[in-house]
Amino acid sequence: MNNFEELDNIISKMIKDKLYEMVPEYSNEKNNEDGIYFFMNEFTLSLIDEIEQSQSNKFIDNSFKFINHLGESNNLEILNIVKVGVLEILYTSENLKRQKIEKLLSEKLRLIFRDFSKHYY
Repeated sequence: MNNFEELDNIISKMIKDKLYEMVPEYSNEKNNEDGIYFFMNEFTLSLIDEIEQSQSNKFIDNSFKFINHLGESNNLEILNIVKVGVLEILYTSENLKRQKIEKLLSEKLRLIFRDFSKHYY
């Protein structure tokens, strides 16, 4: 294993551990050997399903605390994981109201979220 793979594994483990710590309501039965981006996509799809069913609950609230926590990182890889693995999926979801999502995001992530309007629709 090279140094970059080791770094990817460390980041992946750190994000997964933090997710399960901050969002204990989330459980993922799948084996996510495809990497952290697919893992975060699965998490985001679960979040979308929950938002579509409920206006607010612990899972939604804790999920956005987790997303905003990751968004405070200065690590560009972590920020890219949030951007591509979470925010882009939320932005392109046809059933979610973007204004509602924006209100749940930190100011830093809100700017990234709004920036998708340049590329979609």
